[in-house]
Amino acid sequence: MNIDHTQIVKRVIELSGGKQKLNDEMDQNLARINDKWDQDVGAIGRILRAHLFVEYFVTECLVAFNPALGDLEKARLTFSQKLALIEDYSPEIQELAVGIRRLNKIRNQLAHNLEAKVTDKDKESLLSVKTFRALREALAKPDTPSDSSMDVLEDFAKHVGSRLESLADPDSLANRFQQALREYEKRT
Repeated sequence: MNIDHTQIVKRVIELSGGKQKLNDEMDQNLARINDKWDQDVGAIGRILRAHLFVEYFVTECLVAFNPALGDLEKARLTFSQKLALIEDYSPEIQELAVGIRRLNKIRNQLAHNLEAKVTDKDKESLLSVKTFRALREALAKPDTPSDSSMDVLEDFAKHVGSRLESLADPDSLANRFQQALREYEKRT
């Protein structure tokens, strides 16, 4: 079958109400497409980097806590499934999980809406992880840490990476955090 593309295009123009109407419609479509394409690639990169970073350390903990687990690649676990498998390991991971789930929600919104946003609500959810907030503020003194939602997201990801790496290593900073927590609980 030999298609005459010139005839097809001519008929499409007729069905569209003429050249001008077709051009207007195509311009509107292109504007909608460009709205989705023209995103803040810096923000997208920051969100994806934070998510991938945290997932790396969630996976490291999963392997460390379960040395006979088998091939995780073959298991094809989702981020949420991996988190669920390590969450009950310690109260610290349970606390971190609140913010980790929020980070995953932010990444999922990006994937489904193509909008790279970290809202004030997202920021407050991440800052609701009390140990993260307290450490962030203490380390910034005498200054105050950045109030930028994106900066909070990145700081949270780094905090989670650091904490999970420590928890996966028995001779690490995690032991000092756990000791400090036990000593604090004994005093109160």
